Amino acid sequence: RNPMHRSHEYLAKIALETLDGLFIHQLVGKLKAGDIPADVRVNCINSLVENYFLDGSVVQGGYPLDMRYAGPREALLHAVFRQNYGCSHLIVGRDHAGVGDYYGPFAAHPIFDEIPSDALHPQPLKNDWTFWCDKCGTMASMRTCPHTADDRVLVSGTKLRKLLSEGGDVPDNFSRPEVLEVLRNYYQGLQEHEKVKVELKGHSAR
Repeated sequence: RNPMHRSHEYLAKIALETLDGLFIHQLVGKLKAGDIPADVRVNCINSLVENYFLDGSVVQGGYPLDMRYAGPREALLHAVFRQNYGCSHLIVGRDHAGVGDYYGPFAAHPIFDEIPSDALHPQPLKNDWTFWCDKCGTMASMRTCPHTADDRVLVSGTKLRKLLSEGGDVPDNFSRPEVLEVLRNYYQGLQEHEKVKVELKGHSAR
């Protein structure tokens, strides 16, 4: 339900290193106030795919369902959807289908180990915290980066929406310039009463 930022791109490319293709299957149902409409997100994804992914490696689609914010159980539901579309794997990152601090950041990971091994065809790709590391000079994760929190920039859709809504500068390590151009044009077209203020709470922001 968020436009793809650098963390999403990083996770997608990790998957593409070992799998044959990527299906970006975004939500086009009802969202929360302040979320970015589906057509804007489609334009963001198009610009990202056209400029930063290998031709023919990505297919894009949408599913008309409202977010339930059901955390682990919704992750299983998402896996069923993707099974019906022929996907072999599902990327399960931080706070999958979560809301605020209600679920733990990786609560959706162990539920895939609690179901029978033959219950679902798609296998989960469980990913750790991802972030931009200034010392590494690239996106990284807790599994690959040896540096400290002071060197890391946590990239999240909530932070990105907050910066754009307030007209602030967005660091290059948050998202690609082509994506930011689409988003800035969208936010510049909003009236002040249409903007929703976003409150950040520690590291719960997605």
